[in-house]
Amino acid sequence: MTDRRRPTVSVGDGGLAAFAGDERGVSNVVGYVLVFSLVTVTIGTVFAVGITGIEERQEAERVANVERAFDVFDDNLRDVQRYGDPSRSTEIRLSGGTLSVAETTTVELRNASDGVVRGFAFRSLTYANGDTTIAYEGGAWFRSDGGAAVMRSEPRFVAADGRTTLPIVRLYPLGPETAERDGTVQVAVERTSRPRLVQVADAADDGPFDLRIESAYADAWRRYFERTDGFTVNESATDTANGTVVADLDHSDEVFVPDTAVNVRLQR
Repeated sequence: MTDRRRPTVSVGDGGLAAFAGDERGVSNVVGYVLVFSLVTVTIGTVFAVGITGIEERQEAERVANVERAFDVFDDNLRDVQRYGDPSRSTEIRLSGGTLSVAETTTVELRNASDGVVRGFAFRSLTYANGDTTIAYEGGAWFRSDGGAAVMRSEPRFVAADGRTTLPIVRLYPLGPETAERDGTVQVAVERTSRPRLVQVADAADDGPFDLRIESAYADAWRRYFERTDGFTVNESATDTANGTVVADLDHSDEVFVPDTAVNVRLQR
């Protein structure tokens, strides 16, 4: 028969001797500590990851807002270019970034006999925040992250049937060239003169033409010419590492350069 006698309880030690070898109390405490620690670590991890995710989402939304503003700016300049509107304005929220009209871009239309037939040097509208840069120049706008640039809106260059048209929009600062910190900046553009359609002498007299661009976004310009009919990248003259791209015009019997110059004012 099984011995079912109860353990002897000593009145003198308050009955503690009976539980001296019982580890169930210790196991409960250890389990509680482990569960509490696990819950604390889980909550901390979720909180840290969640905060990081929210900050990244907010940063992405700020950049997206600037991109939308550059889309509007691009549309406004196309109206000035196509319809001769005298002025337009666009609001851009800085969100800690810097907006400037400082970077210089050079565009040259050249031929073998005369060299530079038409040449322009103008500014770009540039928004910079950390590693992200968004810029408009010459009729196109770009986004760059850590040095890798992508053309987000293309210029309206057209080449077909022996004729090439190269609409150029030139920006020049009027007033402060830089706006920074938070707040909203109004970018006002004013046309300096009516758009001009300049026809260059035909290639029968002057030889073939090429287009040379010096820009901080030369690599994005190169990819544009590579995928656009009527242009062939001149590999021997192109050096995107130093900001230069040269494209031969495949349809250069007649070359037109619609030229639009506007002043840009940054104002609060």
